[in-house]
Amino acid sequence: MPFHRSVFVSFVALIKTFVTMKRIIFIIFFAVCTILCSAQTSINVFTPEDLQPGLPCDTLRYVITYDMAYVEDTLQVPMKAAHETMLLEAGRKVTAFYSYDAFRSDSINAELLSRGATQYSALGRIPWRLYTNYPETGRSSFTEKLGLDRFVCVETVEQPQWQLCPDSSATILGYPCRLARANYKGRQWSAWYAEDIPLYYGPWKLCGLPGLILRAYDSCRHYVFDAIGIKTADKARPIYYKGDGYETVSRKDLDGLYRRYYSDPVGYMAADGKGTVRVQDQSGNAVAPPKGVPYNPIER
Repeated sequence: MPFHRSVFVSFVALIKTFVTMKRIIFIIFFAVCTILCSAQTSINVFTPEDLQPGLPCDTLRYVITYDMAYVEDTLQVPMKAAHETMLLEAGRKVTAFYSYDAFRSDSINAELLSRGATQYSALGRIPWRLYTNYPETGRSSFTEKLGLDRFVCVETVEQPQWQLCPDSSATILGYPCRLARANYKGRQWSAWYAEDIPLYYGPWKLCGLPGLILRAYDSCRHYVFDAIGIKTADKARPIYYKGDGYETVSRKDLDGLYRRYYSDPVGYMAADGKGTVRVQDQSGNAVAPPKGVPYNPIER
């Protein structure tokens, strides 16, 4: 399994819970993976509950696959982008946007956990998920994982106020596209949409154009979304909501949690009392925990 590269920090946290009056101790593995080529740090933590499919919230109709390129460390010269494969699942009402790499990792880890494995997959660097029109029409649910904590932020959907560029043209995935621009959530966005695909969806929170958004990027090119596949669901299956039981927080509170977490991820996890953190390299030698992890939020 691709347990990425270079400095590998294995960690074990013990979570105590009670099921049918019996104490069960879950062993939770996480990896701090420092990738030499990009100086980026990825912290992956999962619990057995994370590996469950979730609650059905709609029936899948379309799947759009995006390559997301994003810059975590804006001070690095030259800036280097990481890449993640993202899925936009669209139902009759609900859309779900999440990392396909993280989904694959969950599937692999569920199998490994059932076998009692001691090493786990660290695919996927994007733990959050965004659900639009859930729990109700006009509302969104943004789920996030920070260490062993699980949060959900429920907000009113705010569509970008797009300015259409009628003289623009491009061809993406064989579809003629038009350009639109908007100031949205602290960034200046450009989006190319295909009127021949009459879906108002797009990656992340970008939506509301007269056609599916196939390419979008902010003015700094810190976040770039490129559609690489579009398909109609070949069979009926649910879209799953994976945020049931998460702690509800406001956007302001979540931003504060981000600042605390990225300034000292291991300290954040050790402070909540949910486990004991041991940071070590692949040879079992103790190493200093990472601090001041680069953080460049898409929403600011």
